[in-house]
Amino acid sequence: MKIDIATANKLIRAYNDVEWEAFVREWQVGVKKQVGYSEVKRMGGGGDLGRDVVGLCGADGFEGVWDNYQCKHYDKPLSADRAVEDAGKVIFHAYRGAYSAPRKCIFVAPRMVSTELRELLLNPSKFKAEVLATWDKRVAKRIEAGANHVLVESLLKYVESYDFTTFGYATLDEVLDAHRLTGYWAERFFGFLPPPPNSVVPDNIVAEETIYVSRLLEVYQEIEGKPISSAQSLAVNHPVHNLHLHQQRVRFFEADCFAHHYRDSTAPGTVEDFEEQIHDVVEPALTFLSGSGHVRLSKALETAGNCTPAGLLAPQAKVRVKQGMCHQLANRGRLKWCLL
Repeated sequence: MKIDIATANKLIRAYNDVEWEAFVREWQVGVKKQVGYSEVKRMGGGGDLGRDVVGLCGADGFEGVWDNYQCKHYDKPLSADRAVEDAGKVIFHAYRGAYSAPRKCIFVAPRMVSTELRELLLNPSKFKAEVLATWDKRVAKRIEAGANHVLVESLLKYVESYDFTTFGYATLDEVLDAHRLTGYWAERFFGFLPPPPNSVVPDNIVAEETIYVSRLLEVYQEIEGKPISSAQSLAVNHPVHNLHLHQQRVRFFEADCFAHHYRDSTAPGTVEDFEEQIHDVVEPALTFLSGSGHVRLSKALETAGNCTPAGLLAPQAKVRVKQGMCHQLANRGRLKWCLL
């Protein structure tokens, strides 16, 4: 069953806090390359210091550039009062040095933000004025149990100088539109993964191809009955093998592009499971096959091309991708064509 945006909207409203944070994390994991995150983490829970889901932009973590996603799953729109409290916590902990001030702090609520809060967030100077005016009432006693962090002296100066343009909100439609382009959408809502991008085959053989290309050269040498000095020599001396090598390189990079694309946008282990399924059908087909390297290679490609893997990735796995996985496996030493 394929779930549309409207149905997903209804399902999400029934989530609890933890499920909502997990959903927001999936959204950010799915777009982390475009946004420039090195890591996306879910921090929500006791002691999160105002961080629910975060996107870290480098190895310096919270000491460097990062974004904060405040996940607010309530039975009504997020109010200005709650947003001021949460914004105050973030500002205070940045002031105390628990982390650098986030590049942006986005409120994400399935029932949206209230009209009042929307107007404040779209007018940063007004949001700043609201935080300053209501800090002692809404924020001071809600940061730490038993403490009253009133707005005076250095804390007041810090809040006054804080960049309130960093606060904003995301609508549920915006979140869903982005989430449905990730691999997580299909897992949650029984949909279909978007196709991977087109692969690019380098003109010249690159270092990462060394092993599987060597395995192919062994096959060509076995056919010719004499050594072949290099892959580059095929173009002049063995045009048929040269064409075959090019076709296999296309398959290798189709599989490589497929794996990289879905590894970044699906749950951990999804791509690895797909690769293992290819190995699990090809390896038994070769176990007792003692023919030439060409026969074993052809059998592997035929078996992989005809197999039907299970799971989310299967609908997007073209024959070239499945056959290319054979070369990926050979490149990692898990398959071999010539036995001698």
